[in-house]
Amino acid sequence: MATISKETAKTLGDTVKMVKDIETLDAKIQPQYKKMSEGLQAGIDDASEEEIELYRPQLEKVGKLIDTALNSISGALGLISQLRKDEALMAAKFDQIEKLVKSVAAKRKKLSEQSAEARKLLQAADKGLVAAQKGAQSAEADLSALQDSVATIMKTMERIDVEAPKLEVLAKKAIEKKDQKSLTDARVKLIDMHKDNSMATRVMRPKITKYRAQYPDITKDQKNELQYMLDDLDRADSTMETVQKMVSELMKVGELKKDEKAEAPAKKAPMAASELAKCVKAVGMKAGDSAKLGKILNEMPRAKWADALGKLATTLKLEETDGKKLVLALNKVDSIKKAQLIDI
Repeated sequence: MATISKETAKTLGDTVKMVKDIETLDAKIQPQYKKMSEGLQAGIDDASEEEIELYRPQLEKVGKLIDTALNSISGALGLISQLRKDEALMAAKFDQIEKLVKSVAAKRKKLSEQSAEARKLLQAADKGLVAAQKGAQSAEADLSALQDSVATIMKTMERIDVEAPKLEVLAKKAIEKKDQKSLTDARVKLIDMHKDNSMATRVMRPKITKYRAQYPDITKDQKNELQYMLDDLDRADSTMETVQKMVSELMKVGELKKDEKAEAPAKKAPMAASELAKCVKAVGMKAGDSAKLGKILNEMPRAKWADALGKLATTLKLEETDGKKLVLALNKVDSIKKAQLIDI
């Protein structure tokens, strides 16, 4: 049997060591490849920007390890190719060489396939990341649009919170004054206020629901913003309910009718001068005081004559200053007597 040269023995030893190093590296690669490739694929499938950014660089590192292993495999196969040319070695160590070849060949096939799969997955991750980022941008843009719409609604509600109570006050004052026009004006403004704005929240809520369904993976902050908007819409609904109650109460008020003014009593015709002269004589006054007596008789109600006549008699220093007695004296005058009967 031919003797194996020292040079061949050294090459064989180097090859065995290299193959063991390849096996050690492959044992390190396989669990990492499985974890990172599966994680990255799930991130792509879920369009999760966070998962893609987590797993992509790790799979890229695994890819570099695979390249290193394939490079070592290429070197090992080169050494094995040299060993196969040594007939003495092949005769003595065929089984060992066969085992080395099968080990290296199997790992080359597996790692080559994994390298190709990793490259495809990394490319898909790049596209998925772009898509996820576009989705995030769309989610933020659509969220901003919703926020703007809700903010517009709430500005209107703030104005209504101020104006509606004022209109209610005006309407109540109009009711007290029986002012139909002012009541109608205030009532119509409140009705229009409710009609023009009550649908706003009903339109917005479905839009928020649709947004949630369209972007299920939004951030916690974005979810909080959605809840803030829903809280605002609840406050808007409360404002509209208040206005509706105002309208309902005011609609219960029918047509206002002003109280009919009592007709002023017709003024008595001034007493004729001849009759007045009789009255002057009846109470013992001088003819020059007839105007003063006429003022009492023509302008005052009969119930006040006694007091007025008493004061006038005192001022004129008449013999009789008792107002009631002076009235009795006047009642004897025919014109006064007739007027008294008419009043009765």
